[in-house]
Amino acid sequence: MGINVWRRFGDLIKPPAEEVVTITTVHGDGTVTATTVGGGAVRLRCAIEVAVGDKAFAAAGEVRGVAPVLSYFEIEV
Repeated sequence: MGINVWRRFGDLIKPPAEEVVTITTVHGDGTVTATTVGGGAVRLRCAIEVAVGDKAFAAAGEVRGVAPVLSYFEIEV
């Protein structure tokens, strides 16, 4: 069985960091515009079904999946 050199090389590289974004616009060309946690706007490739207002995981210029909507609690100790 042969060794896949490209797969071995890919294993050495870190995967791109994922971040949670909020979908603001769904375009007809397979892309979406989203807002990052820091307030910036990005345009991402999207191969899954998302709607405006959905949270999604994004990495390397594309939507990777739908993120759950979780409540945020801050507790002072």
